[in-house]
Amino acid sequence: MPMRIAVAQQTCKPGRVAENRERALQFVREALREKADIVVFPEEGMVGYVENLRELAEPVNGPTTRSFVALLRGTSMRVLYGLTERDGEDCYVGATLVGAGGVEAHYRKTHLWWQAEGLRHEPTHYRPGEKLVTFDLLGHRCGIMICYDGDFPEMARAYAHLGCTTLFWLNNRGSRGPDEVKPLAAANSMIIAASCVCGPDEAGRACAGGSNIVDAKGRVLAEIWDREGLVVADVRPEDVPALRDQNPWYRGLRRDLLREG
Repeated sequence: MPMRIAVAQQTCKPGRVAENRERALQFVREALREKADIVVFPEEGMVGYVENLRELAEPVNGPTTRSFVALLRGTSMRVLYGLTERDGEDCYVGATLVGAGGVEAHYRKTHLWWQAEGLRHEPTHYRPGEKLVTFDLLGHRCGIMICYDGDFPEMARAYAHLGCTTLFWLNNRGSRGPDEVKPLAAANSMIIAASCVCGPDEAGRACAGGSNIVDAKGRVLAEIWDREGLVVADVRPEDVPALRDQNPWYRGLRRDLLREG
C-alpha cells in the first residue's frame, strides 16, 4: 500500500512561537486536503535559536502538540514536527509525532552540533537524546533523525538494521538538498523525507531549504527551494525489503567485523 508523504518547508521566525505555530497549522490543513498520511516539519520550527529558548520551550504535550491534536481529530494523518522541548530543568532538540489521539512517538536529537559559537553551540543549551526511535505508519516501520544526526552515515544504516523502510530527517540550516539525501537512500534502500527551514535565520543569513523526498532507489520525487511550501509524493515502503536484499552496499557489509571486542 503506497504511503503519501508531505514535507513542509517553512520559514521559522525566531522567538515568534504563536506565529510559527499558526503557519504550521495552515500547512497541516493543506496536507489534509492532499490526503497525506504524514506531514513533516523542520527542526526547531516553532522557537528557533533564541536567547530565551528556555522560556519559550514546551513540554512534549504542550500547546503546540495540543493544537495539532485538535486539528487532526477525525483523521488518520500524522504530524511530525520539530519541538524545542523543556523537561524539568533540561532542554532538548526534539521531534514529536502527533496523531488524532495524541503523542505517538518522540525523539530527542542524539548528536548535538558543537562546531559553532553562541546560540548554535547546541551542547551549551541542550542535552542529547540517548536512543533511536521508530514508529509504525500503515504497517511500515519508520525512523526519525535530526540534522547533525544524519551527517553520520551510521545513523541511517542503524535505522535500516532496525527494519525501517522510511526515514524522516528534520533540519534547521542553510539547506539540506537531495544531493545529501540521495546517497543515504541508495546505500540503505530507504525512503527518506528531509524537511528544512527557508528564509532568514536568527542572524539574517539566507536559508535556501531544499526540502525533498527521495525514494529507496535514490531517485528524487519532490524538492523545494528558496520559498515556503508543501511538497507531496507517493512512496512504496513495501518494495524496500526486496530492494535491500539485492543492494550490494547494504547486503554486502560484514557486520560481524564491526562489533566491539
